[in-house]
Amino acid sequence: MVSIRSGTWANDLASAADAEPTLDLILANGQVIDGTGRPAFRADVGILGDRIAAVESRLEVEAPRIDAGGRVVAPGFIDLHSHSDLCFTLPLHDQARLLEGRVRQGITTELLGNCGIGCVPLSATTKSDVERVCGFITPEEVSWSWQTFASYLGHLETQGVLVNVASLVAHGPLRLMAMGARSGRPDTDEQRALDRLVSQAMEEGAYGVSFGLIYPPGQFADTDELVSVTRAAAAASGFAAFHQRGSSRDTLAHAVDELIEVGRRARAAVHHSHVETVGSRAWSGTPDILAAEERAVRDGIEMTADVIPYTAVCTTMLALYPPWSLDGGVAAFLERLRDPVLRARMKREVAETSPVWPPWAGEGRFTMNIARECGWDHIRLAHVDGSGNKGYEHLTIAAIGRRRGQDPFDALSDVLLEESGVATQLIFGVSGDETSDDPLLPLLRSPRLAVVSDAWEIGKGFPHPGAYGAFPRVLGHYVRERKLLGLEEAVRKMTSLPADRLGLRDRGRVMAGCKADLVLFDPLTVADQSTFTEPRRFAAGIDEVLVNGRRVVAGREFRPQAAGRVLRMGA
Repeated sequence: MVSIRSGTWANDLASAADAEPTLDLILANGQVIDGTGRPAFRADVGILGDRIAAVESRLEVEAPRIDAGGRVVAPGFIDLHSHSDLCFTLPLHDQARLLEGRVRQGITTELLGNCGIGCVPLSATTKSDVERVCGFITPEEVSWSWQTFASYLGHLETQGVLVNVASLVAHGPLRLMAMGARSGRPDTDEQRALDRLVSQAMEEGAYGVSFGLIYPPGQFADTDELVSVTRAAAAASGFAAFHQRGSSRDTLAHAVDELIEVGRRARAAVHHSHVETVGSRAWSGTPDILAAEERAVRDGIEMTADVIPYTAVCTTMLALYPPWSLDGGVAAFLERLRDPVLRARMKREVAETSPVWPPWAGEGRFTMNIARECGWDHIRLAHVDGSGNKGYEHLTIAAIGRRRGQDPFDALSDVLLEESGVATQLIFGVSGDETSDDPLLPLLRSPRLAVVSDAWEIGKGFPHPGAYGAFPRVLGHYVRERKLLGLEEAVRKMTSLPADRLGLRDRGRVMAGCKADLVLFDPLTVADQSTFTEPRRFAAGIDEVLVNGRRVVAGREFRPQAAGRVLRMGA
């Protein structure tokens, strides 16, 4: 036998593999793509317990075998941008119902708490606001039985989790705890309270903090607040992930510069979530984003990023409205929407207003006017709870207006009133459209950007197809069909690159001593099959998925079990 155990990771972690133990399972005759970007090589992968015990050209050990037959053995995919925060709080059978599509596409680790939208921390005074802001990612029967970050992670452990989960702490609920739902700057005491809450969450296992700068209440934070909160996370070796303040033409460059400024002033690692350009006027800005961030990296700022492999995105309908209208929370927004004078002002601003930087200098200025940039014909209603509006799901807002005999803005606003402010949208025309994805291609090619889904499934409406096919879409469409990047590089962007962002030294690589999070797929058939009209179609070509050595997909059969671990930074 020729050993191919090598490298510092194996040296650090492979003590269990130095002996010749009996193995629990061997993935034999596979083309191993180890996640580092190095060329594929033929090998057997031996698993003992929850770890990879050996990677050898041939393993002559008596153990159950799966003949890979030349298919690819790769690390399990790590999704740095998940919104399954509340799905994982449910009992395992409900997780299986909602998350099967994610497991079947090879995801073995998810990072929660993104976009400043999170379900923790909670208090008696903030719970209602947090529930409303999180409404669009909330499945039924959530208990909301936790308060602190520690108790949230403890709840996940008690339920058991299908795959590994790590989490950021979201700025939104932190800000609500420190100063309520109002706009404006925190005073000195409020800022100290914010920073203390971040520090507490970091002590309890958070990997960093996330910001959603187009959502309430994060959109009311100025750069100084971002720096202070980020500095608190960095003091505990965490990073800050940003849904940036604007991705349309008017504020794109300013918004990217703000992230760089936060990294420089806070002396912290910053992460640009789902890099994108919203609306056709902004598409030409893609190279400028990459160039600015690459300059920042050369200047010594630790800056990482990720990308969604689609030209449409999913988010809350609240993102379409002027920030001032959301001051005070969702309940206050709905009251303003009932006021004819204030509603007329909102309608006028949505139709006419372009963002001006900085947005906090005036009264609740837009950070990004999505409806104006993309148009009502390119925004679809993805999900509502109320039976009276279910018939509008998957229709454009323009089409809903025609059905109701209303202007699109008024039709949407009335639907939101009927739905208590909870509705989800699909926005088309992001980094390209159905006719051309050219603006997206430089982002997918960039070696700095990890692949993510930014999609969720709560069992209602029309989920974004990325909840079922984001990672196979890259492997099938962009690697095999389009030849945009090599297979080894694509796998690296899904495995070791996100693992390094999280500091997961024992995941994201096929090496002796690493955790046995593995995917076996056929490079000739792997593909996404989910679409915007039929989103709940499982990926093709993913034959085996192992989480901590346990087969959660076995011969294409889904075997739900509590195979995952709740990961805490530093643990």
